[in-house]
Amino acid sequence: MFEQIKWEDAYELWKEGCYSFPKMLTDPVSAETVFVKYERDGYIYGYDWLESVEAQERKRLIKENPIEFLYFTKPTNKGTIQTAEMLIEARNEEELAAIWIAATAHELSEHMTGNDVRRYAYMLYMAAYEFLKTRYFLWHHAMKRLVPEIMVPSSILSNIICKDAKPVMELIQMNTILLKSTWSLLRYSSLKDGELPESLRHVSYLRDSK
Repeated sequence: MFEQIKWEDAYELWKEGCYSFPKMLTDPVSAETVFVKYERDGYIYGYDWLESVEAQERKRLIKENPIEFLYFTKPTNKGTIQTAEMLIEARNEEELAAIWIAATAHELSEHMTGNDVRRYAYMLYMAAYEFLKTRYFLWHHAMKRLVPEIMVPSSILSNIICKDAKPVMELIQMNTILLKSTWSLLRYSSLKDGELPESLRHVSYLRDSK
């Protein structure tokens, strides 16, 4: 029978690791809104997750040449964008932890790591997934990447020997800290300040009424 980890136990491991870096791991995730000039029917609204240097260049491009941005910019991976949206929508620290764990553990379980890392990463992924599945629209199976990058060096990943899930949780938290330190979330919008698309107003109402 395949081994399992209960979500309660996984979350306790996450909280243990938060003692050293509480703000980096528990602070809410937010996006910087970038106004996009758009004068046709409809509107522009969506998120992007870019390395911080690239994010600055993207903001400059939108300001100076919005046409090039709208029609010639390569779209970001859909899986990472969905993760970004979920992180921004997270209502508490537990949901935030579950999203980081599920997304990063999924990547580690698919990564060229040692067998021990893949095994425990998958167990942590399933624990977080079970917690999240009644709270969010989760990732489609065809989405190939759920976080922008695994930044922990492969030499570390391939040489770790795990007797339990704790080292893998520490890898997840290490990668989370590195991502938050070097990547930026942008919210593109052609709407007026504070205005939301009708679809998001509907989702917000449903989530608040639960």
